Amino acid sequence: MNTIKSNYCCPACEEKTQFLINWEYSGLNDSIFNYMAKIYECLNCGLVYIANISAERLSVFYNKECSYFEKPHFNISAPENIIKYKFYKEIIVNAGLTDTPVTDIGCGRGGFLLWLKNNDWNGDCQGIDIDLKSIPDTGVHTNEQSIKVTFQEGRAVAMPFEDGTQSLLTYFHVLEHICNIDKVFREAFRVLNESGHIIIEVPDAERYKDFPVGTAFWLSIREHVNHFSPDALCKALQRNGFEVISINRGLLPTPEFSYPSLIVLARKGNVKRKPNISKKNSIASFFIQSNKDIKTQAQKVSKFCSKFSRMTFWGCSAELFSLLPIMNLQDFTLCDSSKIKQQCVYKGLPVNDPAAVKNAGALIVAPYLHGSAIEKTAIELGWSKETIFRLR
Repeated sequence: MNTIKSNYCCPACEEKTQFLINWEYSGLNDSIFNYMAKIYECLNCGLVYIANISAERLSVFYNKECSYFEKPHFNISAPENIIKYKFYKEIIVNAGLTDTPVTDIGCGRGGFLLWLKNNDWNGDCQGIDIDLKSIPDTGVHTNEQSIKVTFQEGRAVAMPFEDGTQSLLTYFHVLEHICNIDKVFREAFRVLNESGHIIIEVPDAERYKDFPVGTAFWLSIREHVNHFSPDALCKALQRNGFEVISINRGLLPTPEFSYPSLIVLARKGNVKRKPNISKKNSIASFFIQSNKDIKTQAQKVSKFCSKFSRMTFWGCSAELFSLLPIMNLQDFTLCDSSKIKQQCVYKGLPVNDPAAVKNAGALIVAPYLHGSAIEKTAIELGWSKETIFRLR
């Protein structure tokens, strides 16, 4: 059973919230995302969040559906990701925390910790993640100085550590995935020592508008249940006993695109000062416009496909799983190059190998980020350029 948050209590600042929009998602097989998301906004701190999804439901996604382990976006050797690792280290060093033992929560493939180990970090590192398919083997990795890097299963809300034993906790792209923000921070407070620090990075939702990535990209990431403003993140930290030391708002790269980054460094202890935060754009207004934009996109796709007797969608992307519920189609073909997805169905329809699909009718290229590569491959397979429509 889902736990629905109170309409009047913001998960970040505990002030009043109000309903914003409905957003219908979908997914393969019996995905947890086959539902209508109810999205709320906080009138005080600006947080926008999904109210009708639970931590239990999300854990099913990470245990059964999550495919981060096969996505090039998380390639730990990608030059773009290494640029991020260097930036994270710079923030830590500038805070006077050089060679502090690091515990990375939601470590994924362990890229940041392994990079630290190989780049003169003289403090032991450990990573935990709920996604066992992603994390490296749980053995001990050492460099020539015998600096240890270890990995194990763990959750941000229930870490496998004793009270007061950790020095620095890092949460890179974790908080946007978790329903109970307070529970995360209470657990962080528990395991940190008296001088412990915490670093959090989330997408800067107030700057989605300034760095768009195709129609409704940011809303289509189904597992992002929180969309933070700096005020929301800082208020949540302060309420849970952390003093905000610094706020960094930049633009960081991934292998496919650059994104607006919000990084907050805080310290365990009494809150002595309030950070100076400048507001950028309304997150709620961006969501309302995105909702309109994806409906307009659905109309454009329908108009394009009306000239053809067949319709094929290439790419089981997050964007597609927001578009299909709006279009409410009865007859179409679905394909994807992922062998894992080819073993799945969408509302009873099989996911085909693109090479096995007849190149006739209209082809809708669904992923925003890989559209050019897919279109090129489609043309090589015999699709005519005039029959291809790319979602953007």
